[in-house]
Amino acid sequence: MQEIRTREFAPVTARGVYINHAGVSPSPARVVEAVTEAVRHAASDPLSFFIDRVLVSQSSVRTRLARLMGVPSEHLALTKNTGHGLSLVADGLKLEPGDNVVSVACEYPSVVYPWYAQRDRGIETRLIPTRTDGTFTPEDLDSVMDDRTRVLTLSWVQFGTGFRCDLAACAALARSRNILFIVDVIQGLGVLPLEAEKLGLDVVVTGVHKWLMAPGGTGGLYIAPHVLDKLRLVNMGAGAVVDVMKFDPLDFSPKPNAQRYEEGTPNVLGLCGFDAALSLLEEVGIEAIAAQVLSLTKYAAAALDQKGYRVTSPRADTQRAGLVMFEHPTRTNESVLEALTAANVSAAVRGGKVRFSPHFYNTFEEMDRAVAALPG
Repeated sequence: MQEIRTREFAPVTARGVYINHAGVSPSPARVVEAVTEAVRHAASDPLSFFIDRVLVSQSSVRTRLARLMGVPSEHLALTKNTGHGLSLVADGLKLEPGDNVVSVACEYPSVVYPWYAQRDRGIETRLIPTRTDGTFTPEDLDSVMDDRTRVLTLSWVQFGTGFRCDLAACAALARSRNILFIVDVIQGLGVLPLEAEKLGLDVVVTGVHKWLMAPGGTGGLYIAPHVLDKLRLVNMGAGAVVDVMKFDPLDFSPKPNAQRYEEGTPNVLGLCGFDAALSLLEEVGIEAIAAQVLSLTKYAAAALDQKGYRVTSPRADTQRAGLVMFEHPTRTNESVLEALTAANVSAAVRGGKVRFSPHFYNTFEEMDRAVAALPG
């Protein structure tokens, strides 16, 4: 991957060690070039830009993203971000006062807040605590469910613990309860292979600025066909109907799939950049990406052990992804992060721990440099 690293990531690798992809990824060179060319095209011929570039990029993104998610492209809508997609579903789901939604207490706000916003409809949100090691099981989730539970909503990979949940087992729990399983995959998509349709995931949502390495402001929302009738029509606009070019007379015939929630003009520059980013991930291959990232995180965890740090993220292969969470036995996280920053190592503090999140172009030598920069 050395050629790709040099060609695509020269600016960020020249600055130091960048291992904060769980926060926001640097733009690969082809993304910068695609967006720059798109701006020039729009400036010189805006109509041609929209028809020949935006619509083509929109179609290409939908196809590539659906392939990465493992879902049919016709059931994938392009949204603004993860929170947008989750809010569309939370606002649209037909619920009754007294119904409840189950999740975990360590969740990212975008997974929980759309359900908190349903309190005025009488909807309860139940958050289970994690176990002492930051994990949870389907049995833990099941323990707070009852006959009024309507939704299980989780992140595939937890941003603050690094724990990767068992999607198949959680999907089986949801089926046994006849409830919907809604999954935020932003911390796993672009790192690990996903077959969402085969797993039986009902709704899958993502943003693109983390592991997918695209400009922020774009996302994806998969809604399984059997879920569509459970949703009210929300977020409607001119783009929500079958014939988007029919302005006069009005014809409100919503699209027969998730794309009815694409209300209007998309993030046109974001789509051009996202298409380029997806082309890079396809070029490398998701299996190769997963192998490299998992090798890097395992290597980093072992090096942190030797340095005397306590690694808190899961070690089991089935439970880990691209995040390594750790802490110094006595120093504050902030002082550790300050030392990393001074050594030009870009990391983060999340969930009360320091977090490394390398991507496929990072190297073992960079992991060594990052660990060496940590105070003893």
